[in-house]
Amino acid sequence: MRGQTTSRREFLKAAAATAVAPMALASGADSRAGVIPVSGERIPAIGLGSWITFDVTDPAAIRNCQSVISAFFELGGTLIDSSPMYGRSPDVIGASLTQLKRLERVFSASKVWTMGADNGRQQIEMSRARWGVAHFDLVQVHNMMDWRAHL
Repeated sequence: MRGQTTSRREFLKAAAATAVAPMALASGADSRAGVIPVSGERIPAIGLGSWITFDVTDPAAIRNCQSVISAFFELGGTLIDSSPMYGRSPDVIGASLTQLKRLERVFSASKVWTMGADNGRQQIEMSRARWGVAHFDLVQVHNMMDWRAHL
């Protein structure tokens, strides 16, 4: 990738993270599901986070992220987590879910991190549009910012 440099440490860290999650899923770690109290839906104990790793703009890096998401689904993963504070991550996830035709089959988790209920609703809606999902399955209050308003 021209114009983009990665240190050996960054490369090894990303490679290890990419290798460990699929092995954990394949080993049955996803069978220890949690339960969402309101819906009773079971979700795997292991999900796919997107901080830093999915905040990319280079087409080759976006394809790599799509490959990671594809492998995650193939190994039984369902929960993907992001945040509007993670740069381009929600856009990369949305494009990947559309490309992989997984919009309906993902357990989507995002965050709200702003002051005020109206601002929170707007931020969540903007994130939802970036993902391209009909709704989020889980919305978390990031760093407890104005949590009473958001709840």
